[in-house]
Amino acid sequence: MKINYGLAGLGTIAKTHLLGLRNLPLLNVPVDFSINLKALYSTHPMENVETAKSCGFAEIVDTMEKLVSLEDLDVVDICTPNFLHCQQTLLAAQAGKHIYCEKPLANNSEQTKLMVEEVQKSNVVNQVAFVMRFNPAVASAHAAIKQGVIGRPYAFRGELLHSSYLMPEKAMTWRLQKNKSGGGALADLGIHLIDLVRFLLGEIHSVSCLTDTIVKQRKNSEGIFQQVDVDDWASLSLQVQGDVKGTIEASRLAVGNDANRMWIYGDKGSLFIDLDHNPYSPIFYDEKGQRIYPDSRFLANDPFYKRIVKLYPNSKLSQGFMVDTHLTSLLWFLSSVADGKILDHTPTFEEGHRAQLVLEAAYQSSSQNGSFVAVNPNQP
Repeated sequence: MKINYGLAGLGTIAKTHLLGLRNLPLLNVPVDFSINLKALYSTHPMENVETAKSCGFAEIVDTMEKLVSLEDLDVVDICTPNFLHCQQTLLAAQAGKHIYCEKPLANNSEQTKLMVEEVQKSNVVNQVAFVMRFNPAVASAHAAIKQGVIGRPYAFRGELLHSSYLMPEKAMTWRLQKNKSGGGALADLGIHLIDLVRFLLGEIHSVSCLTDTIVKQRKNSEGIFQQVDVDDWASLSLQVQGDVKGTIEASRLAVGNDANRMWIYGDKGSLFIDLDHNPYSPIFYDEKGQRIYPDSRFLANDPFYKRIVKLYPNSKLSQGFMVDTHLTSLLWFLSSVADGKILDHTPTFEEGHRAQLVLEAAYQSSSQNGSFVAVNPNQP
């Protein structure tokens, strides 16, 4: 099956997607479809025409309406700034295109709810780029928890720490403006941890959150200082179904300590996921604190794990964690399109909406000095 692919945007994350898709024929990944780079939508088409041609796109268009109006286009990959996601999704869904959208799904839960309703009404395959699900380490942890390898989980700790925003000379961009981004480190990075907690441990019932903005002003493109109104750092305490409790931390300022990791503690042991250093397997410990190597039979019959290890590039052909993980997430989406149904454990737009509700409860808590705020999954 040939899937005609359209890309909206050509920023860093779009290029990450393209690095994976362009090199797919070299990666020995078993998929039953091919990808045709049909069209690129860019707000700067003249600047990007040569890039589009060299990447193999058949054409470049200058509006989203033109992209989704292409009759033989099958899927749209939305890699634009967050505040554009909602309207672009509505256009694509109404045109009957299957949609892959970068995270966070939109700027607020009113928008994410609209997006969920539209993709369901249009009956199109939909997936949000909660890419941290799509590596063997997380898939193994998911299977291990389900099979009781560490007993009953009771606590967790997660960190997603980056560093580049500590530099005061870093310019003002849409990511630092709440009306365009929906939030700062928490919305950009913490949303991944929120999804991992929900995926591995269950629904989040309540949240306490503290945030801070360290670099409070940055120069815009005209050299004029503007106020930064999003968070550089966030720390959350979460209460999860099954009486599980834990913390997550997201930062854009963690100089010298970039990290992407999670610890999950059970009453019979624990597991440690360190995606920056080993996306292929978690580390397991028994109740005595000794490292253990569980019987791999707990993985043998797990459909999610088995499919992930087939799609995830092996270490000899790795293009780095970012490209490998984004590619695997995209291939999961494209497999749903090829199969004609959304695969189990797909982070659909409904999952993106539920994560957005947690995010908004966290920001409400932050505005109330960290008091616990309930997350209502039935919130309109």
